[in-house]
Amino acid sequence: MIYKCLLIIIFLSITASSFAQTISSTNKINDSTQVVELAKKEKLFLYNNTAVPPVVSFNKYKNEWKLVSTETNNVTGGDCKNQNGCIANHYIVLIIDAETGTIKSKVEKTTLHAILE
Repeated sequence: MIYKCLLIIIFLSITASSFAQTISSTNKINDSTQVVELAKKEKLFLYNNTAVPPVVSFNKYKNEWKLVSTETNNVTGGDCKNQNGCIANHYIVLIIDAETGTIKSKVEKTTLHAILE
């Protein structure tokens, strides 16, 4: 009887540990395509044809990914209405934990550059 209980406990502990490994491995970010897919899923990915291509880098010391995505648009209203317009650069910088796949930080910024002719 004690032998059967011991076997059941061992089986449950092995099953639980393998289940936890499966969960954590599905969230692990292994390559840059997964970084971009996560950003798209969270609606934190910018890109249009006139913008700088997205930049993805991996910091092996911190075990984290960095994604910088940019979108560029022409603006003719607001502060830019009395000029020839402006170019608006909107960018998002994401830091993503490679082990858990969670976003550690997010910075969004928009800059306006006057068009001088």
